[in-house]
Amino acid sequence: MIYTAKEIRQADETAARQGMPEDVLMERAASAVASRLAVPPSASILVVCGTGNNGGDGWVVARELVQRGHDVFVWTPLGEPKSRTAAAHAAYARRFVTVVSDPRPTDLIIDALFGIGLKGPVTGQARTVISWLQSQDTPIISIDIPSGVTSDTASGFDGHAVKATATYTLHGYKRSAFLPKTAPYYGKVERVDIGLPHTSSWRVLTADDFDETLFWRDPFSHKATYGHGLLIGGSAHLIGAPFLAAKASLRTGIGLLDVAIPDAASPLKATLPEAMYYCIEAIPETDYAATAIGPGMTEGGTLERVWESVRSRESPLIVDAGALTTRHLEASGPVTLTPHPGELARLTGKTVEAIEADRFEVARQFAMKHGVHLILKGTYTLIVSPDGSGAVNTVEAPALAKGGSGDVLTGIALALWARSRRIEPRNNPNEQAVLWHALAAKRAGETIHPASVLASDVIEAIGCI
Repeated sequence: MIYTAKEIRQADETAARQGMPEDVLMERAASAVASRLAVPPSASILVVCGTGNNGGDGWVVARELVQRGHDVFVWTPLGEPKSRTAAAHAAYARRFVTVVSDPRPTDLIIDALFGIGLKGPVTGQARTVISWLQSQDTPIISIDIPSGVTSDTASGFDGHAVKATATYTLHGYKRSAFLPKTAPYYGKVERVDIGLPHTSSWRVLTADDFDETLFWRDPFSHKATYGHGLLIGGSAHLIGAPFLAAKASLRTGIGLLDVAIPDAASPLKATLPEAMYYCIEAIPETDYAATAIGPGMTEGGTLERVWESVRSRESPLIVDAGALTTRHLEASGPVTLTPHPGELARLTGKTVEAIEADRFEVARQFAMKHGVHLILKGTYTLIVSPDGSGAVNTVEAPALAKGGSGDVLTGIALALWARSRRIEPRNNPNEQAVLWHALAAKRAGETIHPASVLASDVIEAIGCI
C-alpha cells in the first residue's frame, strides 16, 4: 500500500485511540527495522538521530543493535528529542549505546534524521549534516524515508538529501519513492509491516500480481469468447503505429480484430493478415466488445468524425496518442486514457515538471474529475480508476524507452478489455495490461540489450513471459 504523510499520521492516531500507544508503536517499528538489517556481527554502526519521531525510531534501532552485539554510536547533530515519545526512548537507549558529539568512521550509517514530517528543502545545520552524509562512502540505511526527501511530492525538492543504499519504509510506501526526482534517493526499498491495518486505496504492483490465468484457453472456447475489437489509427506520416497496436492485441489473445486505417497505411496490410481492415472513413456499426482509438492519428477532421462515431458506443474505449485531447474525454462506455506526462500536460494545462513532481495527485484528480480510467506512463506507471483509487507498477523495463512502446500497450489493453465482456476478469484489465507490457519488455531485454529492443520485439515476447 502507498500512503501520504497525512494518512500515516491518521493511522497512528487511530492506533492510539484503539489502544496502541505511540511509544509502543515506535518500539515495534524500530525493532522490526533492526531485525531486517543483515550486517556482520563485527560491524560498527553510526545512527544519526533527529529531534522528531524518526529520530526516536533511530534510538530504538541503536539500542536493539547493541543488544545484538554491535558497536553502536549515536550522533544527535540537531539536538535532543523534542517529542515525549522519542525523548523517553532516547533516555532508555543511552544506557546501552555510545553517544558521540561528532561523527566517527563506522561500517554502516543509519539515517534517522527526518521522517515524513519534513516540508520543503532542509536548511541550516540540517543541511550541513546532510552534506556530510552525502560525502560518505559508507553504506547508508534510511528509516522510513531518506532525510531531505519529502513524503508526498517532489515540488520544491532541490536534491539536497541522503542518497540511501536502502530504505526501510514503515507501514506502507510513500509516494516520493515513485517520483522521478526523488525515487533515486531511496536505494532499495523494503516495506516493514508494523502491525497496523491497511486502509490505503493505492497499491504497489509487482510481477507476482500478473494474472497467469490470462494465458488459459478453454478447449471449448471459440474466437468470439475472447472478444471482437476495433482498432482505429494511423495518418499519412504515422502508418506503423496502428499495426504495432494491432499485432500486440492479437498476440495478447484477442479473438477477432478489425483495424480502421487511412489509405496511406494500406501497403502494410500484408504484414498482418490476421486482422480485418476497413477504411478509417467507413467504420462499420458492429457491436464491438472494445475499441481503441489514437495510435498514429493526428488532430483534424478525420479524428473528429471518427470520435463521434465511437463515443456513443457503450463498450469500453481506450484513447491513446493523437486522440488524447480535452474533447475526447466523455463516452457512453468506460473510457481509458493512456497518456505519457507530455500528453497529460496538454490535457491539464500543467507543465510536465509539475506533473512529474506530483504524479499521484495530478492523475487521481484528473481521473475523478472526468470519470475516466487513466494510465499515466513512466518508469513507475500509474493506473488510476474513476473513483481515485489506483496502483503503481514497479516492474522496471528500461527497454520501453523507445518509440512504439505506447502503441503496444494500447493493443494489449484493447485485447484485455475486449475479452472482459465474456470472461469476467480476475483483476483490473488496465493493471494487467501494464504488467504484461512491462514483463514482456523485461523478457525481451534479457535476450538482447535493452537499448536494442524494438517495440516489435516486445510484441514477440508477449507470449513468452
